[in-house]
Amino acid sequence: MIIINEDFNDFNTGEFPYDLGHTALGEYHHIVYPGYYGNFYDPVPLHQWRSLDGSWLITEEDGIKYLEQNRGDNTKGAFTNVYPTLTHKMRLFSSYVIDCDIRLFDLSNYCGIGFNYVTSRNNIFVGINGKEIALIKRYEERFDIIDRCDFSTDVYETHHLRIIVNNCVKVYLNDKLVLSGNIEFEFGRKIAFIAKSLCRYSNLVVSMNDNEYSEHINKSKQEEERINNKRINYSHLECIKKIHLGKNGTGRQVRIAKYESKTYLLFAQHQKRYIRDSFAHISCLSLFDTDGNLIWNIGEANNSVSNTLISCDLPFQIADINNDGRLEVIYAVNFEVIIIDLLTKKELNRIKTPIISGDPNVKDEPFYRLNVDMIRVADFEGLGYKGDIIIKDRYQNVWAIDINGNILFRYHHKNTGHFPYVFDYDNDGKDELLIGYDLVDSNGNILWSLPMNSDHTDEIIYCKLKHDMEEKFILASGNEGMNIINKDGAIYKHNEIGHAQRISIGKYDLNKDGLQIMATAFWGSDGIISLYDCNGDIINSIEMESNGSIISPVMYDGVNTLALTHAGLDGGLLDGNLDMVVKFPDDGHPDISCEVYDIDSDGIDEILCWNLEELWIYKAKKYKKPLKKYKKYPDIFSNYRGEYLISNEDI
Repeated sequence: MIIINEDFNDFNTGEFPYDLGHTALGEYHHIVYPGYYGNFYDPVPLHQWRSLDGSWLITEEDGIKYLEQNRGDNTKGAFTNVYPTLTHKMRLFSSYVIDCDIRLFDLSNYCGIGFNYVTSRNNIFVGINGKEIALIKRYEERFDIIDRCDFSTDVYETHHLRIIVNNCVKVYLNDKLVLSGNIEFEFGRKIAFIAKSLCRYSNLVVSMNDNEYSEHINKSKQEEERINNKRINYSHLECIKKIHLGKNGTGRQVRIAKYESKTYLLFAQHQKRYIRDSFAHISCLSLFDTDGNLIWNIGEANNSVSNTLISCDLPFQIADINNDGRLEVIYAVNFEVIIIDLLTKKELNRIKTPIISGDPNVKDEPFYRLNVDMIRVADFEGLGYKGDIIIKDRYQNVWAIDINGNILFRYHHKNTGHFPYVFDYDNDGKDELLIGYDLVDSNGNILWSLPMNSDHTDEIIYCKLKHDMEEKFILASGNEGMNIINKDGAIYKHNEIGHAQRISIGKYDLNKDGLQIMATAFWGSDGIISLYDCNGDIINSIEMESNGSIISPVMYDGVNTLALTHAGLDGGLLDGNLDMVVKFPDDGHPDISCEVYDIDSDGIDEILCWNLEELWIYKAKKYKKPLKKYKKYPDIFSNYRGEYLISNEDI
């Protein structure tokens, strides 16, 4: 029985869809790049491929369609082990046989077929190069050769691979048994093309005998029933409001705040300056209430893609910066930090940014004064409220200033990352910062520094994971992985996940001790979502077939904490087994961006979904008032903040 038969005749010749700019937009936007995907998805983006074409190409010769790895290698440094991968969507619930033809165009690296596939970093594959054929088990950065044999070929030869997949794998090359080995065969896993050199595939067939096919059908039905039985325990999502944004829409550049019993949404648009996303400036701010009323604009609204989608933070926040009981907007534009009243737009202060020209600690910045990369508020002076301002450049320096622009301290040591974490670490009434890999006190002194120097930290959380544990720092630090750090700076647990991108913490599984950590990866291994227990040990991993999973914790129905991925067709909300237990309705809703916020203060989170024209608000149709009190991340927003939803009773 043939289960998969891919001759690529359903494709037109051309590139498999990908992000033409190899951008980071997919870190927290759900973007479907134009083109035909067939039964496949590509889980491997990489910034090192900018100015290069896509990884996969459909070609034709003598009436036969082929899939070609069009990338070669083109990886270096921390991404040396990145293998271009094209994954078939079908999950296989019995043993099976893979048949495929392969022709190498370059003999340098392994090209082949993956199976028992969980993610692009967790699979078994058969690889061929100019010297050998090997059966390899990959887990994260570890590659274990199960079996191998010498083999030589030329670029003119096409070879037939047959792989019998069960607990004892057998590999035939050109009808000759060449490899075998025992594996832990798992039901419900996938297959994939995996290649690190230029090569060509054709005639992919996956087949089962009658008994295997019957088992596959039965187990796939059981899995479908298992998920459906879970889903009936959760109320459906209901759209409770739709807001037309006009030309004021944007990507995931929003700040949300409550004031006088109403919730306000502040959207920012931008223009890019000098080079890509590095020096953008705010071109328009638009304030809405959740009834859809546009309160005010600053600047000219333009919801074109170039003015809305960007892969960084924009420098704006909402806070009561002067402790007058009213909320202010603090934003930076054209080398000034400006403070205005949230509702009236009245200007309260205007601060010049630091001069950076000629500064030996500032490199590759094109302007005379600082083009602010990020803003957040803090209390370094012991004011009793967050009346100080943090500004930074891109990855090198942080300045702490008071409301009048006086510099309180300057940080320059290691990569700053995107968004420092603010908290009163020692209960002295003044905030400390975790900046990238360094803990810094309220005077800018470094208290400790982690032994990490590559890449940068994207997201940080500081909390207790279990009642009998001290508070820990949880960091998503790109190529340095997902790390749990003790209060004294000692590394408690290091987890390789690929390029660690996002983290969140919640009681995702009511039956496990303490809290659970969820993390995603992006560069080199997009779509991976991993769940860890309170000790930082892996529980489970899945691979989404799409980008943009924000994994924000959602108090969904008064009892269950779920994790929001995105609002696209294969998105929704995950439970503590990483099962998609809540789906969005197929109602044409916007799905580029999403966010979580308890708009009406009833303890149940709403989910905001928007694109460049409209915003829809969803909520569980049925829920009850939570019996526990939860702590959430403060109303200081960033695309690089780790999210948490924590009750002391759950710890």
